[in-house]
Amino acid sequence: MHPDYPALVRQVDECMAQGRVDDAEPALRAMVGINPREHYAWSLLGEVALRRGDADIAVGYLERATALARNNALYLNLLGVAQTELGRYEEAMAALRKAARVKPAYVEPHYNLGKVHEKRGDLAAACESYRRAMALDPDNPDPPHQLGRALYLRGDYGGAVKTLEEAVARHPRDEACAMMLGTALGAARGAEAAIAWYREAVRRIPEGGSVARSLAHALLREGDIRDGWREYLRRRLIGSAPRERLPEPLAQDLNGTQLVLRAEQGLGDILFFLRYAPALVARGARVVAAVPARLVSLLARTGQFTEVIDEQALAEGDPAQIYVGDLPFLVGADSPPLALPLRADSERVEVWRARLDAFGSGPYFGFTWRAGTDFRRQTEFGGELQALHKEAPTTVLGTLASSLPGTIVSLQRLPDAGEVESFAGAVGRPVLDAAAANQDLEDALALLALLDEYVCVSNTNVHLRAGLGKGGRVLVPYPPEWRWMADGDSSPWFPGFAVYRQPLDLRWDDALARLAGDLGAGHGQ
Repeated sequence: MHPDYPALVRQVDECMAQGRVDDAEPALRAMVGINPREHYAWSLLGEVALRRGDADIAVGYLERATALARNNALYLNLLGVAQTELGRYEEAMAALRKAARVKPAYVEPHYNLGKVHEKRGDLAAACESYRRAMALDPDNPDPPHQLGRALYLRGDYGGAVKTLEEAVARHPRDEACAMMLGTALGAARGAEAAIAWYREAVRRIPEGGSVARSLAHALLREGDIRDGWREYLRRRLIGSAPRERLPEPLAQDLNGTQLVLRAEQGLGDILFFLRYAPALVARGARVVAAVPARLVSLLARTGQFTEVIDEQALAEGDPAQIYVGDLPFLVGADSPPLALPLRADSERVEVWRARLDAFGSGPYFGFTWRAGTDFRRQTEFGGELQALHKEAPTTVLGTLASSLPGTIVSLQRLPDAGEVESFAGAVGRPVLDAAAANQDLEDALALLALLDEYVCVSNTNVHLRAGLGKGGRVLVPYPPEWRWMADGDSSPWFPGFAVYRQPLDLRWDDALARLAGDLGAGHGQ
């Protein structure tokens, strides 16, 4: 045996026992350098790569591990997970099924197989796999959470509630089960039942910031603004422990006070919450906005801030820092303010005007059909409880657009391979693919300023369009994001935007028919 080998094994064991998986990588590489047939080390290298998000590299390592130990269920399970993240669903299912055969009592292959079925759209098969995982490990809250979620997606709201109530009874402090139960209760029994449950869940899990956020969203969706923003203070701040002390409302007189607004959440959320910044200026405050670099130039032109800086330059621990999501409560907001006024860069506008003119004549109709985090594309590790996915039927939108005059523009960010072509096929004529505009918000703002109509699901571009003082037509999947309210054809947060809702039965037919009629009526059809 190589003299360094025992020390390397001890180092790896110590790292793994302490949960420092990444720190084990140098020792693991040294181990396989000494002994290329060390399948345990290859499998751990695969796990390290998976946790880092390098699924393609993980597959290579795990294939070596399984080639050396063909009937190791742990290795096969990890290989199935890595293949799933690459979209290789058939290969993933083969690996996971073999893992389950090799070790029938091993819960993970059944659970992961359910997630593969779910990503493929086979919810019935997913439910069966989750049920098998639950039977094998009744004390694990993950399978019942996923089963409840899959039943919900199938429209079996009663079944979802029953499954999740049983899960919560067994796992009363599990945030994921608590949040999913609230969602299912809202569909099965209405908003009051969901809000009552969320209040109970917050009492059970006072440190559960994601549950508190769900309660706040449910209240805001029903129009309870004051209580909603109060509960929103208890949300979990990404990367932070629960706050020991919640902030108090700001004074009416802030003359001479400098406040630093600290960005949080996504770009659209930041723009949304900054609509409360003028209230601080009106009280006499000097307001500094610390935001992602992509927003700096755009916000600097608004004239609403003393200074706009890159958030990377922000000093930690400054007591004058305010998280932007706290602003509605801190200023005592009881009604929705208008969007922060934005102005497109004139040079960018001319560049996009020329591109539009070269492609086709007006009017110009923009379309975006997907936003947020799609669970089918979500990675296994590092998942976020608040991930939100919104999607409308692409080819149906394309067919709807086929009767419109002028030029159709796709603003879909990161479209799948062939997706824009499929949309254009349904339109029946060439479509301008403007996906690249989403990479630079100045480009997106300039293009949105030129569009005659924008049909979309809720996304960052909606906030940009609102800042320009323009409207749009928003397809709102069920359950509705809180900013679009529980019902109605409009939202007080986005005046000028028409809302087209997916109902409880998840069928888009009526909403899309109304959208087609409204677009046609507005453009002489």
